[in-house]
Amino acid sequence: MEEKERARVELAMDMKGWIELLKLSQADIKILEEKVAAAREKIQEALGDNEIGTIDGSPVVRWTRVTTTRLDMKKAKEVLDPAILAFLSSESTSRRFTLVEPDELR
Repeated sequence: MEEKERARVELAMDMKGWIELLKLSQADIKILEEKVAAAREKIQEALGDNEIGTIDGSPVVRWTRVTTTRLDMKKAKEVLDPAILAFLSSESTSRRFTLVEPDELR
């Protein structure tokens, strides 16, 4: 099968309902994420530099400091031999799922 043939498929009409459900659910998630962000911001503001917040003496929230170390690929490309960089690199393939507007792919 050619690449072009695999790239597009006509979905059954019942998929239209599923697409609409997905769109509505994503909108609901966005609203909930905004509420979560607002609540988190207020709680973090109340915590200030403290790590544990209590209500009536019982811990209800913890905001800990976490240190991470990451490889700066831009700097690595500048200083490492390309062969070493190639040896340390790995490639993976995944599929990205996105909704598109009707005229977006014509």
